[in-house]
Amino acid sequence: MNLALSVVMLGAAVLALLAGVVLAVVGLRQRREAAGFGERSEPTTAEVLESLPKDVAMAGEPVTIYYQQLRYRLGERDVEAQTMTGVEPPVPHVGEQVEVRYDPRHPSRVVLASADPVAGAGATSLALARMMLGLGMSLPVAWVVILGIARTL
Repeated sequence: MNLALSVVMLGAAVLALLAGVVLAVVGLRQRREAAGFGERSEPTTAEVLESLPKDVAMAGEPVTIYYQQLRYRLGERDVEAQTMTGVEPPVPHVGEQVEVRYDPRHPSRVVLASADPVAGAGATSLALARMMLGLGMSLPVAWVVILGIARTL
Protein backbone atom coordinates (compact mmCIF):
# COMPACT_ATOMS: atom_id res chain seq x y z
CA MET A 1 0.00 0.00 0.00
CA ASN A 2 2.83 2.44 0.81
CA LEU A 3 4.39 1.76 -2.58
CA ALA A 4 1.15 2.52 -4.43
CA LEU A 5 0.62 5.74 -2.48
CA SER A 6 4.26 6.70 -3.01
CA VAL A 7 3.86 6.25 -6.76
CA VAL A 8 0.66 8.33 -6.73
CA MET A 9 2.31 11.12 -4.71
CA LEU A 10 5.41 11.19 -6.89
CA GLY A 11 3.24 11.09 -10.01
CA ALA A 12 1.22 14.04 -8.72
CA ALA A 13 4.47 15.88 -7.98
CA VAL A 14 5.75 15.26 -11.51
CA LEU A 15 2.45 16.42 -13.02
CA ALA A 16 2.50 19.57 -10.87
CA LEU A 17 6.09 20.29 -11.94
CA LEU A 18 5.22 19.76 -15.61
CA ALA A 19 2.17 22.02 -15.29
CA GLY A 20 4.38 24.63 -13.61
CA VAL A 21 6.91 24.52 -16.43
CA VAL A 22 4.18 24.77 -19.10
CA LEU A 23 2.54 27.72 -17.30
CA ALA A 24 5.92 29.45 -16.94
CA VAL A 25 6.60 29.05 -20.67
CA VAL A 26 3.12 30.40 -21.49
CA GLY A 27 3.60 33.38 -19.13
CA LEU A 28 7.01 34.24 -20.56
CA ARG A 29 5.63 33.95 -24.10
CA GLN A 30 2.79 36.31 -23.17
CA ARG A 31 5.29 38.83 -21.76
CA ARG A 32 7.47 38.57 -24.89
CA GLU A 33 4.40 39.05 -27.12
CA ALA A 34 3.37 42.11 -25.11
CA ALA A 35 6.86 43.59 -25.44
CA GLY A 36 6.77 42.94 -29.20
CA PHE A 37 3.39 44.66 -29.39
CA GLY A 38 4.96 47.90 -28.21
CA GLU A 39 7.56 47.74 -30.98
CA ARG A 40 5.25 46.95 -33.90
CA SER A 41 2.04 48.77 -32.89
CA GLU A 42 0.74 51.79 -34.77
CA PRO A 43 -0.97 54.85 -33.27
CA THR A 44 -4.49 55.96 -34.16
CA THR A 45 -7.54 57.61 -32.63
CA ALA A 46 -10.55 55.58 -31.46
CA GLU A 47 -14.00 56.27 -30.08
CA VAL A 48 -14.91 54.76 -26.70
CA LEU A 49 -18.10 52.72 -27.09
CA GLU A 50 -18.23 51.28 -23.57
CA SER A 51 -16.14 50.95 -20.40
CA LEU A 52 -16.31 47.46 -18.94
CA PRO A 53 -15.43 47.08 -15.23
CA LYS A 54 -13.54 44.06 -13.91
CA ASP A 55 -12.75 43.48 -10.24
CA VAL A 56 -9.28 42.08 -9.62
CA ALA A 57 -7.25 41.46 -6.49
CA MET A 58 -3.78 42.94 -6.70
CA ALA A 59 -1.67 42.21 -3.62
CA GLY A 60 -4.74 41.48 -1.56
CA GLU A 61 -6.96 44.54 -1.98
CA PRO A 62 -9.64 44.28 -4.67
CA VAL A 63 -9.41 46.92 -7.36
CA THR A 64 -11.76 47.71 -10.23
CA ILE A 65 -10.06 48.16 -13.58
CA TYR A 66 -11.81 49.09 -16.80
CA TYR A 67 -11.44 47.72 -20.30
CA GLN A 68 -12.70 49.92 -23.12
CA GLN A 69 -14.73 48.75 -26.07
CA LEU A 70 -13.44 50.90 -28.94
CA ARG A 71 -14.06 51.63 -32.60
CA TYR A 72 -11.43 53.02 -34.92
CA ARG A 73 -10.99 53.39 -38.65
CA LEU A 74 -8.40 51.26 -40.43
CA GLY A 75 -8.22 52.03 -44.12
CA GLU A 76 -11.72 51.56 -45.53
CA ARG A 77 -13.21 49.66 -42.59
CA ASP A 78 -14.17 50.19 -38.99
CA VAL A 79 -12.58 47.95 -36.35
CA GLU A 80 -14.31 47.29 -33.03
CA ALA A 81 -12.17 45.84 -30.28
CA GLN A 82 -11.76 45.65 -26.54
CA THR A 83 -8.51 46.91 -25.04
CA MET A 84 -6.08 44.19 -24.00
CA THR A 85 -5.09 46.02 -20.81
CA GLY A 86 -7.35 47.53 -18.20
CA VAL A 87 -6.90 50.93 -16.60
CA GLU A 88 -7.82 52.28 -13.20
CA PRO A 89 -10.02 55.39 -12.86
CA PRO A 90 -10.24 57.97 -14.21
CA VAL A 91 -11.31 56.18 -17.36
CA PRO A 92 -12.29 57.60 -20.75
CA HIS A 93 -16.00 58.33 -21.12
CA VAL A 94 -18.31 56.80 -23.71
CA GLY A 95 -18.15 58.84 -26.91
CA GLU A 96 -14.72 60.26 -26.08
CA GLN A 97 -11.94 60.12 -28.68
CA VAL A 98 -8.78 58.50 -27.29
CA GLU A 99 -5.31 57.79 -28.58
CA VAL A 100 -4.66 54.06 -28.97
CA ARG A 101 -2.05 51.71 -30.38
CA TYR A 102 -3.05 48.67 -32.45
CA ASP A 103 -1.24 45.70 -33.95
CA PRO A 104 -1.30 45.97 -37.77
CA ARG A 105 -1.12 42.16 -38.02
CA HIS A 106 -4.06 41.74 -35.62
CA PRO A 107 -6.13 44.96 -35.65
CA SER A 108 -8.37 43.74 -32.81
CA ARG A 109 -5.36 43.88 -30.47
CA VAL A 110 -5.47 47.40 -29.14
CA VAL A 111 -4.39 49.32 -26.03
CA LEU A 112 -4.87 52.88 -24.87
CA ALA A 113 -1.76 54.84 -25.81
CA SER A 114 -1.38 55.83 -22.14
CA ALA A 115 -1.40 52.18 -20.96
CA ASP A 116 1.67 49.95 -20.70
CA PRO A 117 1.03 46.83 -22.84
CA VAL A 118 3.58 44.85 -20.81
CA ALA A 119 2.07 45.65 -17.40
CA GLY A 120 0.42 42.50 -16.12
CA ALA A 121 1.18 40.49 -19.26
CA GLY A 122 1.61 36.86 -18.29
CA ALA A 123 1.12 37.63 -14.59
CA THR A 124 -1.62 35.06 -14.04
CA SER A 125 0.26 32.30 -15.85
CA LEU A 126 3.47 33.08 -13.98
CA ALA A 127 1.70 33.19 -10.60
CA LEU A 128 0.06 29.82 -11.32
CA ALA A 129 3.44 28.47 -12.46
CA ARG A 130 5.00 29.46 -9.13
CA MET A 131 2.17 27.78 -7.25
CA MET A 132 2.40 24.56 -9.28
CA LEU A 133 6.20 24.42 -9.02
CA GLY A 134 5.94 24.95 -5.27
CA LEU A 135 3.32 22.22 -5.01
CA GLY A 136 5.40 19.87 -7.14
CA MET A 137 8.43 20.38 -4.90
CA SER A 138 6.41 20.19 -1.66
CA LEU A 139 4.52 16.95 -2.35
CA PRO A 140 7.55 14.61 -2.10
CA VAL A 141 8.76 16.39 1.04
CA ALA A 142 5.32 16.15 2.63
CA TRP A 143 5.10 12.48 1.69
CA VAL A 144 8.49 11.73 3.30
CA VAL A 145 7.35 13.54 6.47
CA ILE A 146 4.06 11.59 6.52
CA LEU A 147 5.89 8.29 6.05
CA GLY A 148 8.31 9.21 8.85
CA ILE A 149 5.47 10.01 11.21
CA ALA A 150 3.62 6.82 10.26
CA ARG A 151 6.71 4.73 11.04
CA THR A 152 6.99 6.18 14.54
CA LEU A 153 3.40 5.25 15.41
